[in-house]
Amino acid sequence: MEKVTLKAEPRTTGRHSNREIRITGGVPGVVYGQHAEAQPITLNRKALGLGLHKAAGGVIEMEMVDQPTLHVLVRELQRHPTRHNILHIDFLAVSMTEKVKLHVPVVHEGHAPVMTNADMVLVRGLDSVEVECLPGDIPEHLVADLSTLATVDDEILVKELKVPAGVRVLTDGNHVVYAVTLSRAGAEEEAAEVEPTTPDEVEVVAKRKPKEEAEAEKK
Repeated sequence: MEKVTLKAEPRTTGRHSNREIRITGGVPGVVYGQHAEAQPITLNRKALGLGLHKAAGGVIEMEMVDQPTLHVLVRELQRHPTRHNILHIDFLAVSMTEKVKLHVPVVHEGHAPVMTNADMVLVRGLDSVEVECLPGDIPEHLVADLSTLATVDDEILVKELKVPAGVRVLTDGNHVVYAVTLSRAGAEEEAAEVEPTTPDEVEVVAKRKPKEEAEAEKK
């Protein structure tokens, strides 16, 4: 994974400080961890966007004036609901020799043979899984091989994902990541093809006799 470095500056907290930072092209944030108090920071919006794209969820080196370089991971990111620009970001400072727990996205590769049937639909059960590893071993994603889906009954479980060395998956291995099901149209067509029940198989339920007829039989 490509080395990513971000420059950050300490910032003062106040009622209007965050708004002023955003107006001038910055993003307010905070960095915490490694038994240190949370420190408010500000970063350049454009540099931050490029850095997050290159890091792809991995370790970022953070440089601040007169302070040692930190190794950080993104812990929380807030975006504007309509413009989608970054409003605030939290970083966790980590040690490169201590394992961390985090969620890693799952992607798929290959083609599912069962999907040659146009009535089949691929169903995704999980978007990500939790893993534990050293910061330097954090994978960009884990891979599910769709070529194992040959019938509608096949599934891909968490324990069947491709996991690189040094990474331990914490999510339950029996959780379904991908499965296949019939589309609604396919299910309706299959139901219509079921043979109707023959008259011999129909259970006959006797109708209740009229009250007058029942009383006449008693006499």
